[in-house]
Amino acid sequence: MARPRDPQIEERILDATDQLIREHGYEAVTVEAIAERAGVGKPTVYRRFANRDEVLMALNARASIPVEPVDTGTLLGDIRAIVWGVVPTVNTAVLRATLGPQVGRAIADDDANRVFQETVGGSSDVYMRPIWERGLARGEIDPSLDYEVARTALGTAVIFSLALYRLDESCVEQIAAMWVRSVAPPA
Repeated sequence: MARPRDPQIEERILDATDQLIREHGYEAVTVEAIAERAGVGKPTVYRRFANRDEVLMALNARASIPVEPVDTGTLLGDIRAIVWGVVPTVNTAVLRATLGPQVGRAIADDDANRVFQETVGGSSDVYMRPIWERGLARGEIDPSLDYEVARTALGTAVIFSLALYRLDESCVEQIAAMWVRSVAPPA
């Protein structure tokens, strides 16, 4: 029987990757450098991630998860809190250095797209799924809408507005309000 994976090793790999990007920039990060900094062998990295880009996607996904669960009592309040919680991770050199190449690969390659959806998109399920369920229960969300499509639309609006278009944080309130209106049940 195989030995169970040590979850601390994945954290060491991600921490090492974050440090390397901050010290040397995105282009200088290699699987070899990650393994060395994390104190593990290259095979250990490859057992968890197919390549460097998957490590970078996992790093971005980990950074976007808010520390505290959110329940303000309203869908708009919850979305505002989540978006404001994600803003600091979007406005980082690490995300800006890694997001462009990741998105480009996800557009060009189906396997890269699958990994991007699972790591970057799927990581937000930890905090978004409970918000969605509460919004449905309170009648604030149109039950005919697809959760994944709505979650992706919100994440895309936040990430691209701040990281790509360099809009300032004042757009956050507008994005939250527009998204809540877009998922509301028809009048």
